[in-house]
Amino acid sequence: MSYVAIPRKYRPQKFSEVTGQEFITETLRNAIKTDRVAHAYIFAGPRGVGKTSTARIVAKALNCENPQNGEPCNQCPQCVEITKGSHPDVIEIDAATNRGIDQIRELRESVHYAPARGKKKIYIIDEFHMLTKEAFNALLKTLEEPPEHVVFILATTEIDKIPPTILSRCQKFVFRKIPRPVMVETLKKICEAENVEFDEEALNLIAVASEGCMRDAESLLDQAIAFGNGKVELNTVSEFLGVLTGKDLIELLKTAFSGNKELLRETLFKLEERGYNPLFVLKQLIETVEKEFLSNDNFSTEEMEAAFQILSECFKEITVHPYPYSVLLFHLYRLSYFKDVQKLEDLLSNGIQIAEKKTKPAQKLTEETEENQFFNQYIKETKEENGIVKIIPKNELSYQLLKTRKDELEKKFGKRVEIVEVKNQKKNGKKTISKESNEKINKVIDLFGAKIIKLEPLDESSDS
Repeated sequence: MSYVAIPRKYRPQKFSEVTGQEFITETLRNAIKTDRVAHAYIFAGPRGVGKTSTARIVAKALNCENPQNGEPCNQCPQCVEITKGSHPDVIEIDAATNRGIDQIRELRESVHYAPARGKKKIYIIDEFHMLTKEAFNALLKTLEEPPEHVVFILATTEIDKIPPTILSRCQKFVFRKIPRPVMVETLKKICEAENVEFDEEALNLIAVASEGCMRDAESLLDQAIAFGNGKVELNTVSEFLGVLTGKDLIELLKTAFSGNKELLRETLFKLEERGYNPLFVLKQLIETVEKEFLSNDNFSTEEMEAAFQILSECFKEITVHPYPYSVLLFHLYRLSYFKDVQKLEDLLSNGIQIAEKKTKPAQKLTEETEENQFFNQYIKETKEENGIVKIIPKNELSYQLLKTRKDELEKKFGKRVEIVEVKNQKKNGKKTISKESNEKINKVIDLFGAKIIKLEPLDESSDS
């Protein structure tokens, strides 16, 4: 007997065997069990998550001769033929190659014929979004009022490309990506059934590389078994998949934080030589940063916050740069800037305390400072007598200015303000010399043998 690939060998044959889509499969099983089946379904979601497999199970359950609680028996002639793909009443159409209006016209004519052998006639149209606009329009009337014996199941990976007029005529089920833990458990069961030795971490790497696609994960497991000569080992899987282990990712981050440029470049150069996809390496690093942010096993929260910001910036550049590993090198090296930063908790543990200081908002503080500077420029002295603040200006000009702003002064001091009037002294024409200045003048006179001559004012009427 020829070898059957794992994705085909372990393809789900019952609703209970579909991995990670329990909400959808339970709804469909109950609908079949209670005879509440719709005339048209849309199965949307990523590749390889069970859309077509679920459609075939629906076809079997609807035509099964011995259904068991909404599940197909997989033993009657109807189930066996549908499983083999040879049942005349289950028609699978690839819309990627049969996308024109002519093919849809043929389909419209064939739906009116009664089932040849089964209870229902099932049309499974894969990649439904690939139909032309004319083909969509030609199918509208048939989808709205199909014969009672017909059920349409339309599978697509791009539901946004399907016209609203089609969507409104169908029940929609959105398939999700398979969670990684669920995928790893499924791969473990397959390995046990195949008597294959495995490392659980290796299966986790396969789950990471498949990005939520169960079919891809099973294909990669098939390759890993062949590559490892019947064994699924961590190092082997990491190398042929181009996926780093958790330990390698932690070491790469530690090297980046250490600031060792030579070691960091050497590590990245080896990854480049082995053909590791730099974008996928970056994605793994970001996932590791998120895990460490939550666990703090190897790094602090502050370090992981900085790492996430830097790696996110790196992601924007690495997709368009001609030298992606150089982009990764320089961004990872920026993590070393944090190696000398002392943690806040270290400072606090050494007896340093941070006290809360209540201050006024910066803007108000600035305004108050400017106001004080203005008044201090014109006020010589302030006195408080009997609850009244007496303000003595520096001069007459200051008095006039302060008088105009008396209301502001009262608001500033919170009391009644009286501004004392100041007048400039009149000049009497007689000048006096201080004692110190007089002594200096006498010394100058003695030094030069000079004398002081009193000048009389000139007689403006004389001719001299």
